[in-house]
Amino acid sequence: MWTEIIDAINAHQRFIISAHTNPDCDALGSELGLALHLQRLGKTVSILNSDPMPPTYAFIDPDGLVQTYSATAHRQTIADADAIIVVDASGGWTRLGRVGNALADAHKPSLCIDHHPNSVKYTDVAVVDPTAAATGELIVELVEAMGGEISPKMAVALYTAIVTDTGNFRFSSTDARTHRITAKLLEAGAQPAKIYNQLYEQNSLGRVKLEGYTLQNIALTHGGRTAYSMLTLEVLERFGVASSDLDSFSGLSQKIKGVDVSVFLVELPRRRVKISLRSNGSVPVNQIAAKFGGGGHVPAAGATADGTLETVLSNVLTEVEKLL
Repeated sequence: MWTEIIDAINAHQRFIISAHTNPDCDALGSELGLALHLQRLGKTVSILNSDPMPPTYAFIDPDGLVQTYSATAHRQTIADADAIIVVDASGGWTRLGRVGNALADAHKPSLCIDHHPNSVKYTDVAVVDPTAAATGELIVELVEAMGGEISPKMAVALYTAIVTDTGNFRFSSTDARTHRITAKLLEAGAQPAKIYNQLYEQNSLGRVKLEGYTLQNIALTHGGRTAYSMLTLEVLERFGVASSDLDSFSGLSQKIKGVDVSVFLVELPRRRVKISLRSNGSVPVNQIAAKFGGGGHVPAAGATADGTLETVLSNVLTEVEKLL
């Protein structure tokens, strides 16, 4: 499975690693795990993403390897690169946002490693395995296939990638393979208690209060089978919380009995709306996200759409109803 990827890595020296817009922890942890592995092989690596790393996840990048793409600052970096590796985004260059356009225009040898279904052929070489619970799993397997070792920093990044993308191992994608891989990461230095503390117990007072506000404003529709909530820019400013720091909010309404689908919308600047979708597995929300240019998995998916909160909500609920 890994032969072409390994050959390409061995054949090149300077790499750019990137992932999808609004990167989650699987994207970021996979980027970091792979970057650290390549650095141990003596490669030069730059991680470039269109959107900044959410503050909650900064602990997995103590060396500050993840950079937010700038057309001016990174023009030469892209020009000097020998190859591009995309992780956690097999849906095409557009899934990467602004940096995706620049990387596509660079016409460099390109590789993709991902676990999302409904992939698109856009890189020269790709390993896409939808049976993996997280792209982080695939990075561990690649390192092993190359005879590499998992360092403590790699272990933290990759364990965090897997634990978040499996919903703390509660999603149906979690299997024996997942636990075998995470056991290796524990042996390499990942400490679950410390990682849990960093992920879920380091919130600002404003963020905790915003969670309460969100819970108070959940609404139900479709006979109680769909729950939805929204946050405006004004509300985010009032509570002092960035739109990039809301990952756990998308699943809040899944706690309600009888809810099959949860819709969580966040207003962004320039009439854009971030869409986060969750389901109990009975509704493939990745099909809904795809209607808005996004992607994901059956129980968890997302997208970004143009329009007002009200318009996007109406359009999303229409698509949800079609699948209920």
